[in-house]
Amino acid sequence: MIILGLDGATFSLIEPWVASGDLPNFERLLDESVHGDLESTVPEITVPAWPAFATGRDPTELDMYGFTHFNRETRENDLSHDEFVPGKMWDAVDDQGGSAVVFNIPGSYPWQAIDGTIIAAAPEYKEEYAHPPERWDEVNDLVDGYKLRNDERPGSRAYVDLSLELVDKRFEAFEHFIETEDPDLAVGLVRATDRVAHHYWGADSTPPASTDNAILEVYRRVDDRLGDFLDAHDDEDLVVMSDHGFEKVRKNFAANVALERAGLVSLTDSGDSTKAAMGTARDLASDALGKVGLLTLARKVVPESALTGVPTGDHLGLDNALSTGRIDWDETAALADVGQKTALVYALADDPAEIERICERAETALRDGAEGEGLAVRFERLDRGGPHTPDLAMVIETPEVHTSSRFDAEDLLFDVDTSGHAREGIFLARGPSFREGRIEGAHITDIAPTVLHALGYRLPASMTGDVLDVFAEGTGPAGRDPERYDFVGGDATATGGVSGDDEKEDEVKGRLRELGYLE
Repeated sequence: MIILGLDGATFSLIEPWVASGDLPNFERLLDESVHGDLESTVPEITVPAWPAFATGRDPTELDMYGFTHFNRETRENDLSHDEFVPGKMWDAVDDQGGSAVVFNIPGSYPWQAIDGTIIAAAPEYKEEYAHPPERWDEVNDLVDGYKLRNDERPGSRAYVDLSLELVDKRFEAFEHFIETEDPDLAVGLVRATDRVAHHYWGADSTPPASTDNAILEVYRRVDDRLGDFLDAHDDEDLVVMSDHGFEKVRKNFAANVALERAGLVSLTDSGDSTKAAMGTARDLASDALGKVGLLTLARKVVPESALTGVPTGDHLGLDNALSTGRIDWDETAALADVGQKTALVYALADDPAEIERICERAETALRDGAEGEGLAVRFERLDRGGPHTPDLAMVIETPEVHTSSRFDAEDLLFDVDTSGHAREGIFLARGPSFREGRIEGAHITDIAPTVLHALGYRLPASMTGDVLDVFAEGTGPAGRDPERYDFVGGDATATGGVSGDDEKEDEVKGRLRELGYLE
């Protein structure tokens, strides 16, 4: 069984570009597969989506709500990059005597030792980059230098060229480990489909199928490599999927402004003005250096330790409000963090009755504000899985509108010109075990239980996802019921990383802002 992830890949691009003849191998895969939309997590962000994919568990079970997530207990934003997530599907395979290859999956580090190979995903700061450690030298020798991320300037031609190169290197290295190790389960990811969509979408709702379209260029390169991949694994079960989709974003809804108007959030008149001024200066310098292609060099020359704790970004979003001390905690009952199309509301209370009262007020304020602006929204109440789990989520269902954590927006709904995540990713399954046609209602937490069932393994009882109805009649998976067992997983064998190191945390936050994940 092989799972090929294409980060942020979306049918909103694949289908029109298949129709225009630009993606012949995606067209072939659609013809030969069972396929449909794959609903992402709440929120629809790379993290928690990939950990939810790997474990088959909802973010409330993981207590993971973004690359950064608000900590209700400390009232700070924590990075989640190197939080150990036990009980991944490849850990369950290992526990039942199987082997696995895990390649470039966010949230796979820190890892539990398995029979097989794990190659780390970004960010860079890790105690180890591969399991076993010698695999890191092997992958670097194989592709003549392996990079965890694209460090060219976003928007430049060099960024596109390196994206194309990284697509080739990801496919080459993933195929190498599949061929040499012949694992029971192989899971790999190409991230360039997400990165170029963040930086090169342009003004149109669907970027045009033109030769100067960087996103199409990357999708075509993926399509070329996909054709070879399909040929090489014609008689094997293959799942191609993404963690979320993508869309043009023209409007942002300021959730914290709605909460402030309802008396749930209060700001101080001034915070740390020195930090704020330094943050503005850094942003101006970063913009100037980026335009002339010197930002990467500047990062090497000026250590992040010199800027630790200095806010970035032009606006007063949640992270900057926290770092500059602008929130009046004595007068604040709730606040909102955001994840693309989702506002995440944290009630600052412990008593269940008080939490309920705060959530009712917050939902009323957000619903009235959003619907007053003509937006379609839905709400979910969440059970606290830990200090990072919000109490209430508002999901915007109107296309091309996202949420914002800004406190300083003049209007609830304001104009932006960017791109970002959509709720629906892609799911395509092809091979001897799978039927053809459509699948409806698939969720990203369904992948792990479906894959383990297809392989004949028992499912950890902790999985909240379901086994999908995707199997061909007469196959083994179609003819048996899923079995579950108590499995938690082992301890992490590697530690270290970003969390707890202010310099590294600031650098990672800066890169998250470049991608629009932080304000």
